Amino acid sequence: MQNNKIRLAIAGINGRMGQNILKILNTNKVNNILLNGVTEHKLSIKNKNKILYKSNFLKIKPNLIDIKDKFEILIDFTNPLTTLENINFCKKYKKKIVIGTTGFTEKQKLIINKISKNIAIVLSSNFSQGINYLLKIIENFTKILCKNKEINNLDIDIIEKHHKKKKDLPSGTALSLKDTITNICEKINIFKKITCHSIRAADLYGEHNILFSFIGEQIELTHKASNRISFAKGAINAAIWLHNKEIGIYNMHDVLGI
Repeated sequence: MQNNKIRLAIAGINGRMGQNILKILNTNKVNNILLNGVTEHKLSIKNKNKILYKSNFLKIKPNLIDIKDKFEILIDFTNPLTTLENINFCKKYKKKIVIGTTGFTEKQKLIINKISKNIAIVLSSNFSQGINYLLKIIENFTKILCKNKEINNLDIDIIEKHHKKKKDLPSGTALSLKDTITNICEKINIFKKITCHSIRAADLYGEHNILFSFIGEQIELTHKASNRISFAKGAINAAIWLHNKEIGIYNMHDVLGI
């Protein structure tokens, strides 16, 4: 650790999340982190080859190997293939990693879980505290519905909205909401169909609606993001929390203690 600060690197610094994380780190509100390295795909570097961090410029590198001695924790919001390359790098060089990438296949998830036997990982489909509290609410509500056998008498729909450049569909958060419900149902041998509806339009930051429809009435739970700052703050908090962990795979429920 340099100057008693956590040495951080960001993969995908020119992306939406990379830029929002940088914006927060450039304020005086985060004093225990030192951004010491950033990477971006070679094609992107041609357009922007350095970033301003505090009062200094950091040169953007195309590969983690170029900054391997400069960081101890990596924040990665890139794409599944790049993230898998980065996580294997972290395993080789004993780095910790916060993963916000979504759209992994089941096989890719198994690889990440296997690597967590060697390094510490926070993996989350959504780093906002609001969504993670909502997931906990959904979990408890589903348990009540299952206990009272009401789960069989309603339809469940998840409607998610994101910007039109988002590639995975449905969103990782929508799948997390769906999995939260189905996992509880399956524990008592109830196999509930949940339908996900996806909208990709303009520059929407992210909205998730969960509808529990009974005959004659409906319960709707909604989370709306007005910007990406809440996701960026969550990723930074996850990196700080992860600093004291050696191995294992964690999520934002662990970070938030819920």
